Amino acid sequence: MIGPVTVTVAVMISQKEKESTMSNVDKDTANWRLYGGGGLLVGGILWLLGVVLGQAGVSGDVVKWLGIIGLVIVAIGFFLVAWGQTGSNGAVGNSMLGKVGLWAAAIGTLLWALVPAFGGMVDGALGWVTAILVVVGTLLAAIAIMQKGVARGLAKWAMWLVFLMALLYFLGTVGGVAALASWVIGLIFAIVVALTGLLYLLNKK
Repeated sequence: MIGPVTVTVAVMISQKEKESTMSNVDKDTANWRLYGGGGLLVGGILWLLGVVLGQAGVSGDVVKWLGIIGLVIVAIGFFLVAWGQTGSNGAVGNSMLGKVGLWAAAIGTLLWALVPAFGGMVDGALGWVTAILVVVGTLLAAIAIMQKGVARGLAKWAMWLVFLMALLYFLGTVGGVAALASWVIGLIFAIVVALTGLLYLLNKK
């Protein structure tokens, strides 16, 4: 027969184990900030460098591979911002819609990076698929991040800027809006992604 003291001790031990586990995986210790934010920052900087060097007339291969590597790292950053340390505590918290959005953005960014690496072009139907994945994905992520409140301060709103720049960029490159088909839009897009990563790195919770 189990006495009340034994039951009380068992409950206390269970609660402490739960608290211990949560202390290892909560939003304060989640590595979405370090690895996700770091990926967006490093990838964004490489992408930005590629855009700047391209305008400076540097070798096409150098510019091409800086862009490809930068975008691949950004894609990895999107994934890690979604899944964090354990797959449940990224910037979107437990929002499956937010996770799916960031995963879509990651897949779209990988397509954007890797298709040219193999000699292809991100245009036509593939261009639209890439655009939809990145634009809709970042929109869903921005909504989830704002609602969950894991990211604080400016970091809470940064993904909205990423969404806005993705929309403008793909309207210019895929949608045929001539006024937006400028390297400046790509430059600003890269800067916004890098700054978003920095804000995530500096996020306290």
